[in-house]
Amino acid sequence: MLTRIRQLKDSLSPAEQRVADGILEDPHGIANLRMADLAKRTGVSDPTVVRFCRKVGTRGFNALQIAIARHLASNPGDVHASVRDGDTPDGVNRKVVSSSISELQRIQQSLEPAALEAAAGHLLAARRIAFIGVGASAVVAQDANNKFFRLGLPAAAFTDGPTITQVAATTAVNSVLVAISRSGTSEVIVRAAQIAARAGAVTVALTASDTPLSRVSDVTLAVDCEEATAAFTPMGSRLAQLAALDALQLCTVLAGGERVRDPLDASKHALMLG
Repeated sequence: MLTRIRQLKDSLSPAEQRVADGILEDPHGIANLRMADLAKRTGVSDPTVVRFCRKVGTRGFNALQIAIARHLASNPGDVHASVRDGDTPDGVNRKVVSSSISELQRIQQSLEPAALEAAAGHLLAARRIAFIGVGASAVVAQDANNKFFRLGLPAAAFTDGPTITQVAATTAVNSVLVAISRSGTSEVIVRAAQIAARAGAVTVALTASDTPLSRVSDVTLAVDCEEATAAFTPMGSRLAQLAALDALQLCTVLAGGERVRDPLDASKHALMLG
């Protein structure tokens, strides 16, 4: 039910959106409220709450409470609430951790095993691997490079627009471009994937499902996040991207055997020696 409310929120009236925000802000607390309490808390009328209940697919407020309680019982980590001005440190801590748990649970469902297997195979066969990302995704691209160069694979990360475009233009048939974008709408990343594809490279997207980036890529590692980022930088979504890369690295190690395990062991041993 909470997922449905998030999905429908933008199609609701401004008053109904306030009801949605009030529920998403404290879904556990809804069980203890009367309809009049929710209306007062969100600054709307009782009929607005009734209309909201019907639009999200329930017959009334009691049915909405039951649906939310069932959702929380089956998805204990799903307390997706945005950090807002005025939140206490305790509130920020609870929201950040709960959001991160929710996003990690979500990618467990969205990441397809076949996509992980295909991406790992392409990486093992590549003579050149380029991880690209800008903004918050630049940090993820750099982490990806750190994960994969230690496997003895020819990996590098690129995080500024002009360089990314040039890297895409100089890819070849035996190259893999791993394009990272939370929204899948970054113009420079989508364009780079298109350029690399025309050059004959394999393109792997780490992004949300059914986005401009996923539609121009050969393989999509779907990381479907619902995190609101209008005011603050992505938190749970970045952890979800990093977890997806961890899964990809382990799939690559398992598929590559000693060829990639030996370099990984050597890098660990070198660090231990100081």
